[in-house]
Amino acid sequence: MNYQKIRAAVENPLLTAYGALSPAIPVFFDNISASPANATSEHVIVNITFGVTNEPTLDSSIDNARGAVVVRAFTEKGQGPARNQTLLTTAVGVLETLNDTAKTNSGVFFRVGQIEGPSFSSIDNSPLFVGTIDTSYVATVLS
Repeated sequence: MNYQKIRAAVENPLLTAYGALSPAIPVFFDNISASPANATSEHVIVNITFGVTNEPTLDSSIDNARGAVVVRAFTEKGQGPARNQTLLTTAVGVLETLNDTAKTNSGVFFRVGQIEGPSFSSIDNSPLFVGTIDTSYVATVLS
């Protein structure tokens, strides 16, 4: 199973989308970079989990994985939910684009399930407001 290819199928488009915003939004991924413990500026944290992997298929050369993608957007408290929703909408757009991408002969074929959220919360003793979306996914490594 090539977990790095599956992660890259989600992480690269998210990183590109958040980098294209004005201002660009820092994105932190599992076990790659850590968001500052006492962060006071906008950022996004993306968690990709793996559940069932290598399930049987008709073609034994194909790797399959199921899991979840969780995106958390952190924005300034007291400014209303609009900015947070903008950041989450960016992630939803990327995930929906992945669902619309045609299957090719190589790479990773990635599909997400129903996107849950957004849900919003306020963290005690933090100047940041948090919005979260999550979804399940199925990924097939074709090469």
